[in-house]
Amino acid sequence: MELILISNSKLKIMLSAEDMKKYNIECDGNTAMRRGFKPVLDVARRDCGFDTDSGRLLVQVFPSRGGGCEMFITRVALECGKGGMRDASVCIFENLEDMIRLCRILSFRGYGKGSAAYEIAAGAYALILPEFDRDESLPLGAAVISEFGYRRDCENIEGYIKEHGRVIAEENAVARLTEFC
Repeated sequence: MELILISNSKLKIMLSAEDMKKYNIECDGNTAMRRGFKPVLDVARRDCGFDTDSGRLLVQVFPSRGGGCEMFITRVALECGKGGMRDASVCIFENLEDMIRLCRILSFRGYGKGSAAYEIAAGAYALILPEFDRDESLPLGAAVISEFGYRRDCENIEGYIKEHGRVIAEENAVARLTEFC
């Protein structure tokens, strides 16, 4: 196994075919791969100081010609509350019904430009609202959101949701979800 620390938040791991057998890792991302992955991360933490505990991990696995693989591990810190106004707000909901209810209110008030909706976990949903804070047609917008879900203005959360969530509506989600009511 070869470890290359690219940055404080990115690590490249090269595994030979023998390493993959040793750690029970396959390139298809199955459960056995996840079990074998933890000892590899332990080695990375011990040998090069790669921090795996202070954020979510994005793992990309690519097969090598010799039967091994290359892994790129990126730590995605979800530190909320930093910075000023964001280009988009992310609203999290515990059920689809609450997300649709908020969409009805936003649509009634004329908002919906470029919004997107995702399922982010079993029974949890996210609505991405571009330029939400800047839209003058939505006074007290945060108060409206708090009736149905909660808002997360985190640095990396929008990209994380787009990469790991299941798309419900990628364009104009507010208008499209309102059609179901």
